[in-house]
Amino acid sequence: MIGAPAARKRERAIDLFKGLLVLGMVYCHTLQFFSDQQVYPGGQRIIDVINLITFTGFVFSFGYVSQLAYYTKTFRQAAPRMLLAAVKTLGAFYLSGLAYRLFIDGRALSRATVGPILLLNDMPGWSEFLWSFTYLMIAGLLLFVPLRALAGRRWLGFAAAGLLLLTTWLPYGSVHAMKLGPLVGTRDFASFPVLQYFPYYLIGILFARYRIGWDWRVLAGALAASGAFLWRLIADDAALPERFPPSVWWIIGPALILYGYYLLGKLMERYPAPFAVFETMGRNVLWYLVMSNMMIFALKGNQQNRVPVGAPGGLGLALAVLGVVTFSVWIITKKSK
Repeated sequence: MIGAPAARKRERAIDLFKGLLVLGMVYCHTLQFFSDQQVYPGGQRIIDVINLITFTGFVFSFGYVSQLAYYTKTFRQAAPRMLLAAVKTLGAFYLSGLAYRLFIDGRALSRATVGPILLLNDMPGWSEFLWSFTYLMIAGLLLFVPLRALAGRRWLGFAAAGLLLLTTWLPYGSVHAMKLGPLVGTRDFASFPVLQYFPYYLIGILFARYRIGWDWRVLAGALAASGAFLWRLIADDAALPERFPPSVWWIIGPALILYGYYLLGKLMERYPAPFAVFETMGRNVLWYLVMSNMMIFALKGNQQNRVPVGAPGGLGLALAVLGVVTFSVWIITKKSK
């Protein structure tokens, strides 16, 4: 599961943080598939905000739990679990990607459909981030030693995260290989390049290593980053900065909101009962991502000229999808006991 890669003492606050991201992601997907931004223009603003924070937030949380689950152990102890997490995430990409091709594109279940996905020669929509998470886990494994060293030097680690922002100026136009796009970025197709988002993985490691909570220095840094994003937004007449591939403005933009989410998760941790469902979502992120995608694709594929939903209707549909997935988690958990 993304964000819960190994047995460990639960970090309930980060699970709640991830649960908030899951809710936003599923809500965003329901609006993208079942709304119409020409009819409900307010929905597009919700989509834009959720798009800005979701993948970046998951990368941060992935770094956070990787510090707790892997980087406190030896390489020999951590490597098998990291490889298993990568394999699970790749399997999730296969399932989500195949569902997209079958239900949304209407393709037949054939070798011509399945083969390119299995060989990573096809990038189905709304599944790209799962391929990127596979690469992220492999990168975390290959960089195991230097990442542990950086985690032991707080300010050097934050400086390295800042320097990684320079990768957003790579010549994206020269990258055309399908398998390289999710790693370094490309202009040929939508992807979430690991290299450009890696600062948040590293920051997540540092937050977990040093038990960072409320800190005025972090707040100042987040304000500066998101402030720069807003300045760019205003300067470009409210046009969003480039997302595919990501510009530096897109990468730094969600910093303040994500820090707010992080602190909110710590606050929610004090009151476990009302927010138990968020904790469940955070503990089973990969299951929620795959199952919600498959349900949304199947529903959209069988939709017959239905009236588009607005923001409230999209939220209701998202909650219904999450309710079904949560019920499946409850059934599986009950049977495993």
